[in-house]
Amino acid sequence: MTQPTLYVDAAPGVRLAVYTWGQAPSPDQPRETLVLLHGFPDRAVFWQKVAKRLSSSFYVVAYDMRGCGASSPISGRRHYHYAPLINDLYAVIQAVSPKNKVHLVGHDWGALYGWDAIFDPRAAARIASFVTMAPSLNQVGQWMRQRLLHPTPARLLELTHQAFISNGLMTFFTLPLLPELMWRSGIAMKMFSFFMKRFEHLPYEPQAGVEGDAIRYLGIYRSNLLQQVLRPQPTQTTSIPVHALIASRDPFLPPRVFEGCRQWTTHYSESRVDAAHWAPLSQPEDLARTISNMAMAHTSCV
Repeated sequence: MTQPTLYVDAAPGVRLAVYTWGQAPSPDQPRETLVLLHGFPDRAVFWQKVAKRLSSSFYVVAYDMRGCGASSPISGRRHYHYAPLINDLYAVIQAVSPKNKVHLVGHDWGALYGWDAIFDPRAAARIASFVTMAPSLNQVGQWMRQRLLHPTPARLLELTHQAFISNGLMTFFTLPLLPELMWRSGIAMKMFSFFMKRFEHLPYEPQAGVEGDAIRYLGIYRSNLLQQVLRPQPTQTTSIPVHALIASRDPFLPPRVFEGCRQWTTHYSESRVDAAHWAPLSQPEDLARTISNMAMAHTSCV
């Protein structure tokens, strides 16, 4: 995957680079369409190992989020609120599957705003299922609040670990200036290289220009993280089927923070994958199998 398959003009000044694998659906050969959302500091290519394994049976789509890769290099935190990100997603869905629903898959920030996308008024007509590798920020906020309101020594220990260890890096990225300095100095690249080797036993292979992507992408932390975690919204319920694919060794999103996910959908399931945070890179076969099973269980082709 070197060049985008197509570009989608999602908003004035926002052109998204879209990549595809497998044969597009046709009247003679209908296929389920999968849309894969990447996180930080990644690009669509992050999904390549998984997408290749799915391409014989599905039309697989991933795109460089605004500010990343070959998409428009948009800067400024106002461009990274969930609303424009979700509008980008629906613009891509309309471009690649104008008639049928798609199956949404999210990792890291792609999973976080993917949750909000399935509660969008457009979701019922456009999204058939959702495989997520993260709870929503509202769910994390509720999880933390429950431990404060109903404390026990074990709960307070969990809360402290989550707030200062697991989420410490995410909170750091909301600070002014220091995260930019961290990326420009090369410290962040060394840190992610350490994380990949330590937790997934894989080399970190960043794409050229990822530092600029990451600096622009800091807007997503500053526009959404603390606002939702500290002031979580009340529980909502969707009828869109959700499968939580939980990485059993994820240091940032440990299994305990998924506890409240089932309350947000009438059709919930979950499974574990023996991986840390970057399961699409370390366990692509397991992910492809789970995604395939979910899509075929909730087929959208007409």
